[in-house]
Amino acid sequence: MAFRFDPPRFPDNAAALRAEVRAFAAAETAAGRLTPAHNAWITPDPAFSRRLGEAGYVGLTLPTDHGGHGRSPLERFVVVEELLAAGAPMGAHWIADRQSAPQILAHGSDRARREILPRIAAGDCYFGIAMTEPGAGSDLAAVTTRAVAVDGGHAITGGKLWTSNARIAHYLIVLARTAPPEDRNRHARLTQFIVDLKTPGIEIRPIEDLPGRRDFNQVFFDDVFVPEDMRLGAE
Repeated sequence: MAFRFDPPRFPDNAAALRAEVRAFAAAETAAGRLTPAHNAWITPDPAFSRRLGEAGYVGLTLPTDHGGHGRSPLERFVVVEELLAAGAPMGAHWIADRQSAPQILAHGSDRARREILPRIAAGDCYFGIAMTEPGAGSDLAAVTTRAVAVDGGHAITGGKLWTSNARIAHYLIVLARTAPPEDRNRHARLTQFIVDLKTPGIEIRPIEDLPGRRDFNQVFFDDVFVPEDMRLGAE
């Protein structure tokens, strides 16, 4: 029995958007502002991210009242696919746009949505994800970084490893223990926080790889205060 695969037909607006983004990338390349990179998703270029924001290519699926463009996930897919095909340096805004913005929209406080989401959509606010630790890689339940409740928020102490682009980020989303693990559920009592990297008590040490890049970092937190309205979701 022969199988036939018919590729999906993209809507006309998606096809037009693809041509628009392809032309944008070509113009950036011709002007010398875009040097194609093989690992474009992690290669940072804040100036390029800001130009993408000005062109309306960051925060596509965020609501307009949060600075976004209210477009569909399919349209966002088309934009990202074309930019990656062009080798565009997406690393500065990649995590903020792909993961952090939707997470803040769904689980963040009114303050976090108001202050952070428009900046992400402008291509001017960058995030890292601080989950992995030296003793907690694929076993995320082994996280030992702790967040202790204090007046007005939490104080975070611990260390994270392999945090992508932490040295250029404005914020990290940090996974920390807010209580000791339960025997019956090791994944319980973990909470996520939006940590402003200007806060005192944070040290970032770049990890240089064999080609000399410093995409990954080790991050240390020493009694770092996080306000209550920068917690993501329930404790």
